[in-house]
Amino acid sequence: MIRRNISNEAGARSDGLMLVSLVFIAAFTYIAFTTNPVYTGIGVGDRVPELEGQIYDGSTWTDFSLEDHIDPMWAEGDGGTWFMIEFMDTNCGYCQQQAAEDIPTMQGQWLGDNPPRTTPDNVSVEFLAVSISLWDEDTQGKSYGRDIIESFRNDNGHNFPYMDMQDNSHQDAWGNFGTPTYFLVAPNGIIEYVNLDADGGYTIWDAMNDKIPWGEE
Repeated sequence: MIRRNISNEAGARSDGLMLVSLVFIAAFTYIAFTTNPVYTGIGVGDRVPELEGQIYDGSTWTDFSLEDHIDPMWAEGDGGTWFMIEFMDTNCGYCQQQAAEDIPTMQGQWLGDNPPRTTPDNVSVEFLAVSISLWDEDTQGKSYGRDIIESFRNDNGHNFPYMDMQDNSHQDAWGNFGTPTYFLVAPNGIIEYVNLDADGGYTIWDAMNDKIPWGEE
């Protein structure tokens, strides 16, 4: 009869499990100390939250996801797409002023073929307006709806897309803030500017000029 040493076998199994656990803990600790997790939020240095919905490009409404345009492996000096994102309300007086005055000038500087503000050939810049609602639908003198977004965009001669977020579903990830609120997002999804945190007088246009690389003159 072969006698098995149960005590020794149990001890060996226990030692094996302990070894596996130690290896797992060591690997987890290594990853924790050698990676730099980035918080998702709406402050400078945060990773931008997802922004998903339908956008109007002047002719049709199509699905859009900001995540699809982000390259988490991007590093400074690489090509990629920078986003200027404006949260606005079509009923907001200051948004209306910006839409009629500053934004047409800035889109002329940054968008279209051969814009005056040069960038490297592998770098592109996109504007995105996100239409939210500061007032209830039944507030006197305030109107909402996709037809309002379309008219607002077209009447101001804008050539960039508008997202319908008038249900304010962005608030779960982005929070609740006034309008207009501007974000500059780098190709890796890191927020480089938000006017909520900016020093007085330092605008989104200043930040774009400072942070987006220049092309050859």
